[in-house]
Amino acid sequence: MIDLVICEMRDQCLRRVSNFALNFTSNSTSQKNIMPPTKPAKRVIRSSYTTRQKLDAISLAKRTSNNQAARELGLSASQISRWTKQEDILKAAKPSTRKIGAGDHAHYPDAEIALKEWILSLRKNGISVTGNIVKERMKLLLRTEFCEHYPGALEQFFASDHWFYRFLNRHDLSLRRRTKISQKLPADLTEKVVLFHRYIIKHRKKYNYDLSQIGNMDETPMFFDMVGNTTIDIRGTNTVHLRTTGNEKNHFTCVLTVLADGTKLKPMVIFKGKRLPKDLPQEIIVKMQDKGWMDEILMQTWVEKVWASRAGGLSKSKNLLVLDSFEGHKTESVKCKFQEHNCNMMIIPGGLTSIVQPLDVCLNKPFKDRMREKWRLWMANEEFSLTKGGNLRKPSYKIICEWIIQAWKEIPTEMVKKSFLKCGISNEMNGQQDNLLYESDDDNLDDDEEMVENNNDV
Repeated sequence: MIDLVICEMRDQCLRRVSNFALNFTSNSTSQKNIMPPTKPAKRVIRSSYTTRQKLDAISLAKRTSNNQAARELGLSASQISRWTKQEDILKAAKPSTRKIGAGDHAHYPDAEIALKEWILSLRKNGISVTGNIVKERMKLLLRTEFCEHYPGALEQFFASDHWFYRFLNRHDLSLRRRTKISQKLPADLTEKVVLFHRYIIKHRKKYNYDLSQIGNMDETPMFFDMVGNTTIDIRGTNTVHLRTTGNEKNHFTCVLTVLADGTKLKPMVIFKGKRLPKDLPQEIIVKMQDKGWMDEILMQTWVEKVWASRAGGLSKSKNLLVLDSFEGHKTESVKCKFQEHNCNMMIIPGGLTSIVQPLDVCLNKPFKDRMREKWRLWMANEEFSLTKGGNLRKPSYKIICEWIIQAWKEIPTEMVKKSFLKCGISNEMNGQQDNLLYESDDDNLDDDEEMVENNNDV
């Protein structure tokens, strides 16, 4: 009997302990579920410090201690300790550097030092230096002066833009550029463009011109000194001067002509003066005029020498020529000359040359860029001669003509074709190529001022 009572008492105690454990677990789980979610750990924002700031912290630590400097600057003592070990390296770095050893290292450091010295010598003389000139000079150094120091470097060096900008950063150089000034467009722009395209479409439907018989001619003014807007110089330089021969206002006129099938006709250049120079290249037509501009007489000469020389010119096939509103294009004698060659003239309304003239939209600027680069190389290589007074002579007529021929040959045929499509002149009549109209390419726009502003349709 006593044993039975003891067993029942033991079972009751076990049940109580078991119920207490279950209740405790249940309460703990419910409390856990109703507790608000814990906040994520606060994100630590890493800070970077310039070399100047690191050296200041080291200086403060030397005057006091690492711990006191860390408390005053809000840093850790171990961080200042690491900087102290790098003190010599920090002193040799630029004050604005935030990470020692960052960026690509020079593969040809000695050649780059020689290149920088060459650039600085040119800039000291005020000569403009561009990226292409720097790349060509680096190739020359690796091919000649450093060919033994860096064997096989010329085959491995690609003169890429990535290398060029890294080179500028490594040697504290920068590229300076002037902002562009755009031409002001007329208020009734849309209406004028629509009328222009209607006229083009009307004549193309009526005469069914072949693409080789649709052309555009433009006179573009140029100067004997083609300095440009960009040069390489030491970063932070207050004054960036460019050396010239003193002929930056001495101009000549280059006459360019293109056809819708991509053909580039022979260029024509008009120099100021009366006496025609000798020993000039045969691939260009050279004329003299008192002011170096196109006039009525030279316009007739251009029709005979250039426009009539195209394929189909001798047979006088029906053709269309797009011209700007320069007064010399619209005189009666010039109109008669075009009629003799079975040519329909299309005069571009005033203010629209930057939108619907192929040469102005796509070709004049690349042509001038190539001319400018040849002038810069001529200056950088010191190919100029000096006068008795020690001044620089301007490029000769022969050199200018050779530059024009080379630059004109370098313009791709596809670029010429695209220029007509972009201006809505040679597009397919079914509208399949209308998406190419005014395709954004502002870098090719030529920002020269028009010779005249007023225009009347012919």
